[in-house]
Amino acid sequence: MLGFLVMIIEDIIYRLIKLLLYTAKEENTVVTPTKLQKIFFLLKEEKGVDLGLEFKPWFFGPYSSKLQDLIDKLIEIGEVDVEEEEVRDPLSGEVIAYKRHYVLVGEFTPSNDEKEKEIEAFFREWVRKSRSEILNYVYKKYPEYGKYPMIRDKVLSRF
Repeated sequence: MLGFLVMIIEDIIYRLIKLLLYTAKEENTVVTPTKLQKIFFLLKEEKGVDLGLEFKPWFFGPYSSKLQDLIDKLIEIGEVDVEEEEVRDPLSGEVIAYKRHYVLVGEFTPSNDEKEKEIEAFFREWVRKSRSEILNYVYKKYPEYGKYPMIRDKVLSRF
């Protein structure tokens, strides 16, 4: 019975990940790995939607390894794609990193369910914000998730 409930919750999370990516596409913005983690964290903390995702302090604030596993599964089965943009050193021109963001593959139709519409509106509000705005908000409101103060302080110094 417990295994069945876990499958149902995972299906809900898969749908919500796709709903977030659908909303981002509609808003002509991107969802980075960090942005995905923070929006789902805020869904739990601010909307009270508990999906059983345990968030722990990490480099860029709250992080759920289970959420990352689920997005990785959607990538593996071809329902989500990862697009990468090279980041080059301005002096040498060498590639020093990649900016990654997730893209929904295929069609998605939001539900008429009131709860899902409420979550979609929440996603729309947060997906419009930059990664830095979201990090700033999370670090200020939930400082206990700022495991690495140097990164937190750098983000907060921008605002």
